[in-house]
Amino acid sequence: MPHATSLRRQLVSWLLAPLLAIWFIGGIMSYFIAVGFADLAHDRALFDSALTLASQVKSENGAIVVSAPDTALKMIAIDPYDKVFFRVTDPDHRLVAGLADMPAPPETDILPEMPSYHDGKVEGRRVRIASLFHTVHAGTKDVLVLVQVAETLKKRRVLASEILAGIVLPQLLLISLALAIGWFGIRHGLSSLDRIQREVRSRSHLDLSPLQEENAPREVGVLIHALNELLGRLQSAMSAQARFIANAAHQLRTPLAGIKTQAEVALRQSDPALIRHALQQLQASNDRTIHLVNQLLALARAEPGWEAPMTQVDMVAIASEATGEWVPVALKKNIDLGFETAIEIGRLPGNALLLREMLGNLLDNAIRYTQTGGEITVRVARLESLLILTVEDNGPGIPPAERDLVFERFHRAAQAQEDGCGLGLAIVREIAHLHHGEVFLVDSARGALFEVRLPEAHQPPGAQ
Repeated sequence: MPHATSLRRQLVSWLLAPLLAIWFIGGIMSYFIAVGFADLAHDRALFDSALTLASQVKSENGAIVVSAPDTALKMIAIDPYDKVFFRVTDPDHRLVAGLADMPAPPETDILPEMPSYHDGKVEGRRVRIASLFHTVHAGTKDVLVLVQVAETLKKRRVLASEILAGIVLPQLLLISLALAIGWFGIRHGLSSLDRIQREVRSRSHLDLSPLQEENAPREVGVLIHALNELLGRLQSAMSAQARFIANAAHQLRTPLAGIKTQAEVALRQSDPALIRHALQQLQASNDRTIHLVNQLLALARAEPGWEAPMTQVDMVAIASEATGEWVPVALKKNIDLGFETAIEIGRLPGNALLLREMLGNLLDNAIRYTQTGGEITVRVARLESLLILTVEDNGPGIPPAERDLVFERFHRAAQAQEDGCGLGLAIVREIAHLHHGEVFLVDSARGALFEVRLPEAHQPPGAQ
């Protein structure tokens, strides 16, 4: 048997995969959010430095100068983590203070005293630059000087990493907790399957009683219900098999013992006439035994649980042919056996062999119990979605007290004079049930009237 994947493992995998996907997508989004917040916070600090530097820019004697001492300018550039650069240029782009080699802001409309941020490189390092056009009063006019402060990106990346870790790690913890809770829930939810497994393993192979459906989840309850239905069908099939074996053993014991006794009697005789008589008795017993065996085999084929191959058959044709086959038997008792139908074709899903066996048992029963010179009529008709097969005779009929028992196995009427094993009508009932039909003993003023009702279309198992 190939290795089967655990249902728990499948459920956890289906739970884990989307959670990890969500965590991964959330991590990517969190990264960009963290970088955005880090850039926003440090951009503001960078702009504050630019504003501080801009406040020290003045006009003296028509020249733009930075009035702050060198120590103050050095303080602006002091940072324990990042390298800070600055630059101040006059309206003619001449360097006033700071580093000459610094990228200019993009050629876009920048309002005075409003910040502009862009990325660039200074001394081969990636930096973030804050640019500010600051208004300086120079005599009778105002001029715009460009103040720029740049810093490397170390603090930004550290802050972004800290923000990302602060978001992603709790998410990972929550996912782990969700998985733990999910695993516990899956184990608890599948505990009913473990109970079923233990219950089935501990059972004897002969115990087909229903499994407990109480307190089971709906999905597991459906499975248990289906198993109970299967166990019920198995119980029915096994009971039928056991009943058949018991019946066969019981019914065959007597005729086989009689055959043995008659054979012993024949062996002890020396008179040819007596030997011939014993052999005739032996042949009659053998014929009865063969009939009984055939009936038992027919009953076994019609038992519940035996899957008869079904095809579309014509009940009119089957009834007509089977009736014709029994005409020679009826003629031996001078019985008028006829066939009538008002329809040309009566198709239904069925097994032709079993349907022929069913009608044969009805005719055998009718011929046995109809007096010499009597009449038997077979009819096929249609009533709505049913095909109606009837066998009517003008014999002595069946007393009301016997009518509920005639379909029981091995039952024979008290006044029965003909040889029989009491299985014919039981076989008729089982074959009718196998075709989702019913057989009835109908009141008749003439004698006995058996009616078999068979559906013309497939029906679900158990439907009648």
